[in-house]
Amino acid sequence: MKSRSSILGSLILAFALAACGSDSSSGTGGGGGGGGGGGTAGSGGSTFEPPEFGTWVKYEPEGAVCSDGSQYAFYVEFSETSDNVVIFFMGGGGCWDYESCVGGGARGAANPNGLPDDYANAHTQIVGLDVNVNQVYPLMNDDPDVSPMADWNKVFVPYCTGDVYAGSITNTYEDPDGMEDPATFAHQGHTNVVKMTEMLNEMFSTVPKMFVGGCSAGGAGAIVNYYFLRTGIEGVERGYLLDDSGPIYPSLEPTSRSALLHEEVRDVWDAASLIAKAPESELLSDDFGALSRVLADQFPEDRLATTMFRLDYNFSLYSYERFWTRENEATVDPIVPYTMDSGLGLDEDLSLDRAAVHQLWWDDIALLQSQYDAVDNLAYYLPFYRNTNSSHCVTVPGFEEVSLAEALNLFQNDFATLAWLGSEIGDMNLRDFVDHLLDDSEPLQSYIEEDGEGPYVPCTPDSFDADGCEAAVNPPQ
Repeated sequence: MKSRSSILGSLILAFALAACGSDSSSGTGGGGGGGGGGGTAGSGGSTFEPPEFGTWVKYEPEGAVCSDGSQYAFYVEFSETSDNVVIFFMGGGGCWDYESCVGGGARGAANPNGLPDDYANAHTQIVGLDVNVNQVYPLMNDDPDVSPMADWNKVFVPYCTGDVYAGSITNTYEDPDGMEDPATFAHQGHTNVVKMTEMLNEMFSTVPKMFVGGCSAGGAGAIVNYYFLRTGIEGVERGYLLDDSGPIYPSLEPTSRSALLHEEVRDVWDAASLIAKAPESELLSDDFGALSRVLADQFPEDRLATTMFRLDYNFSLYSYERFWTRENEATVDPIVPYTMDSGLGLDEDLSLDRAAVHQLWWDDIALLQSQYDAVDNLAYYLPFYRNTNSSHCVTVPGFEEVSLAEALNLFQNDFATLAWLGSEIGDMNLRDFVDHLLDDSEPLQSYIEEDGEGPYVPCTPDSFDADGCEAAVNPPQ
């Protein structure tokens, strides 16, 4: 029998893996109601009727593939009571070379060997039990106390392409050491979304409200594909976006820290072909981080938002670790571009490097705030820190915010409370913000927690303390 501590550890690990990505092998059973398109009312004259309600139905778009070339699938839970649709993109890392795609590192791409069977219903395991998507991602939950979209049609978008759903290319990566055979990796995430959207357009002919969200790589996937979903599902009347912890930061400003990452993935994933199909493509070619403003201009009645923790130490590592380093080994500054000729840039085990990552992250957040503050239909929700999952993904439960006994009790009896623990800013939590986002009668507002607590506060730019940071990053054994 597992100990109580190991049970909580299983809870935390399961949700962290689901949110941030790792090779998942969980999931058993059949593939659900597979195959073909259709629709609730039939866009363009379709006579499709949902095969069943209140359960996940599997769809496999023709020609859509995972990174290993295996069949891609997405899932739909049809509603009997609502025409609204929520689409949620799964997180799961990213990769752009042999090491990151094949090496199996801690931040490698999710599901490199294809999708497990029945992935929505057996999304992960907790204490040996299959847990479905509705329990892993609170915004996909069927309880109105947990999600304001509980009775909506739900679309779950699995992740298996390592390209934050932005790719339209297949690459062959050479082992830099020459020890292993080359590896072919299909970065076809955007292509898969386009094929999925064609099927969704047949499923949903009248959509009063469409909410698009996701966390981590899924947050990035939500925003980079929003335009294509918004225009590809012809019946959508009003759209809403929540990019959770997958920000596309402005990249042309002198203080931008994401330009190096953008340049790397633009070529490796062929994100350029996605940009070419988007509005204001010339602007986006110069600065992909202008995407939020472009979307806001394109859909002025839609309400578009982003959320992330100010001490995120997951997506921030993807963004900076292999692209930046500190020039002076004794101080945080100056932080300079890293050539990637060998090894890694910033070291996640070094306190000064952690402080440097936070500095870069805060520089980028400031640019995003300025961009969002200038536009009425853009908003942000930025809590400070949560002691779960490296302060990453606000839309997954914060299991470490309470004791083991309380976490287990809440998971079984009061998931509405557990789901949003640690997402609070003042009297609000993220569910409250989503309620606000969906309320067209109220002006869209932004929220930020300027100061907060947590072990890594000594590593923040505003209050850096070398000894305190060292103790926080490498606590005494």
